[in-house]
Amino acid sequence: MNKIRSEWTFTGLMIFFTTLVFTFYVGQLLWGIIAIAILFWIFMLCDCLQRNTEDFPRTGEHEKLIWSVVLIVLNFIGAIMYYFLVRMQDNRMKIL
Repeated sequence: MNKIRSEWTFTGLMIFFTTLVFTFYVGQLLWGIIAIAILFWIFMLCDCLQRNTEDFPRTGEHEKLIWSVVLIVLNFIGAIMYYFLVRMQDNRMKIL
């Protein structure tokens, strides 16, 4: 009975330490992804704040304010939206 119990204890400890090490490395990966997402968000916010009002695809009176609020409230999702709806549109217009 002691041999079976010690095998289960050893197996449990191996699973615990494997999970601990795996969580540590996945945690480092997630921190890297979060850092990249924050840098992307800051870059898009700076681009929005430095862009002239006439440079937005739809030249509305409050277009810059709306995009600034969207970027601040929606964070990374807002940055992705801004990238595809404003920045990519601007690049396409410069190419044509």
